[in-house]
Formats: sequence, C-alpha cells, structure tokens
Amino acid sequence: MGRNLNMIPHNEFYFLRHGQTDYNLHKIKIDHPADIPLNDTGRGQALEIEPIIANLPVKAICCSPMRRAVETKEIAAARLAVPHIEIPDLGECTAIVWKEMPPLKEKAFQIGPEPVLVFMQRVLRGMQQALSLDGPVLIIAHGGVHWALCSLMNIQGYDWATDNCVPIHFNFKNGSWTAARIN
Repeated sequence: MGRNLNMIPHNEFYFLRHGQTDYNLHKIKIDHPADIPLNDTGRGQALEIEPIIANLPVKAICCSPMRRAVETKEIAAARLAVPHIEIPDLGECTAIVWKEMPPLKEKAFQIGPEPVLVFMQRVLRGMQQALSLDGPVLIIAHGGVHWALCSLMNIQGYDWATDNCVPIHFNFKNGSWTAARIN
C-alpha cells in the first residue's frame, strides 16, 4: 500500500477516541480481543464531552464494536438522532501492532512491518465504509485507529497521540488532510 491520499474519501469527519479504561490508566497494552469497559473516569469523560458532540453537524455515527467504544458512543452521542453503525474494521489493533508501529509523532508516511500493514488496510476499509455515508460522520474508535488515520492521511503539524474523549475534526483542504482538536 503506497501513500495515496485518494484511498480515503475526501469527506470531512469527526473522530473521538473512547473514554478511559483501567488499561489506559495503567498504560497496559493487551491483545484486543479483551473487550474491556470504560472505567468511572471514562464514563465521566464521555458525559463531559456530550454537549460538544451534540452540537456537531454529524449525519451518522460509525463506531468500533468494542465495548469501550460502544459505551462511549451511548453516552457522548446520546442526543444525536442519526444512524449509528458499528464497523468491525474500526476495532483496535493488537499489542503486537502497537509494538511494531512507528512512533506516534509527526513524520513522513511509513507503515512499518507486516502486522502494521494488515491493521492499516483494515482501518482503510473501515474508513471507506464510514465515509461512504452522508456526512459529516462521527467516528468513535481507538488510539491505534487514530494513529493509522494520521499515517494514511499524512497529517502534518499535529500531535498524532490523542487523549481519551477529545473530539477531532478532520478535513481535506487544498490537497491535503488537516486535523484539529475541538475544545
């Protein structure tokens, strides 16, 4: 997979990483069939961000099927009366992928070894499915998905690491993608 900005439809969208889990709190990287819930802080984060999410001009919500993302969606997007679609390809990567992905920082496009490539291809499929919907779309997923998006879109001038429950606006302008946190 070479760097091709045409792979992801050039439709603006919003991204929200799920709320905090106990594994996030203790910086534990696990293989993600472990479907863990939000902790009390994560539920509070989702509730705190809900008024901002309620005012976004989204027409659909696409969510990882993992429990922490679904729980975040149910709290943070409670007032959005738009279609809610679970997309398995937006699920988190494994601990092996986290270990092998290039560092989370602004850099030239690179995909890393085979497990990273497979993960990025999966995220690309998920994004193509999500962005085929009328938008803007709100994507609720994971830190690894956010990293893959930033890498696929070659985002510059933006810290690729994102905290839990921080909404981000992605837009394609003047031939390149931009990302900006919403406060």
